[in-house]
Amino acid sequence: MTEFLFLDGKPFEEKIPLRSLLYAEGVFETFRWKSSPPVYLEKHLARMKRGAKFLSIPFPGEESVKSAVKEAIRRSSMMDAYVKICLLSSGRIKFYERADEGHILVIVRGYEPPKEHMRAHVVPFKRTSSSPLLSVKSLNYLENVLARREAIGMGYDEALLLNERDEVTECSVANIFWVKEGVLYTPAVDCGLLPGITREALISLAPELELEVEEGKFNLDKVFSSDGAFLTNSLVGIAALTDVDNVKVALDEELSAKLRDALFRRLRWIS
Repeated sequence: MTEFLFLDGKPFEEKIPLRSLLYAEGVFETFRWKSSPPVYLEKHLARMKRGAKFLSIPFPGEESVKSAVKEAIRRSSMMDAYVKICLLSSGRIKFYERADEGHILVIVRGYEPPKEHMRAHVVPFKRTSSSPLLSVKSLNYLENVLARREAIGMGYDEALLLNERDEVTECSVANIFWVKEGVLYTPAVDCGLLPGITREALISLAPELELEVEEGKFNLDKVFSSDGAFLTNSLVGIAALTDVDNVKVALDEELSAKLRDALFRRLRWIS
């Protein structure tokens, strides 16, 4: 069936990834490119490929995506860059049909060093732990957008989301950890979160840091009574969480420096 598109009252004939535009059907990855490809680039691409399969979007292949990123970096001439890769979908417009093509969009801009200490606000709406979209890093990001906007509007750096059982899940763009008496705690995946690649890296480092790891279901009281809490993602690396709304969280500068140094070395952000 022929379809007609009109934009601002005029026929629209350009080919664009309409399924991503109409339904946020797509996946993305973000990371820091510091003079060379990130250590975990393969993991980012593997997650993107899994997300593409889950959403039935044709994936152009890891080597094609790598080439697109390297060319974008070359053209930007940036040696320390924020990179975002999006897999966009195009095809028939009926919402339940499957994409015909996948398109790679690469965004590059100068890397901005994050804060070492962050304050978070718990948003009032709940994360639904059974949502199938939590298994992919989807372009359907409005819940995160609304959460982060509310937090920033109230003077905080990040938004913290609880699930329908009031268990801690994650932040709008970061996973959360805390340490108590030599144990590194973090919410389990089935609480309703996307397990980040930097989250995995920190968990793998725990034995070297003489920390046990416990993934589970926890309420906010566990964060409040901790020896220190932390946020991780592929752009921040790790930052200390010092406040949750009006509650102060313990800040152990020695512990923060220990985790930061180990993780940044693993990421090759420092030598």
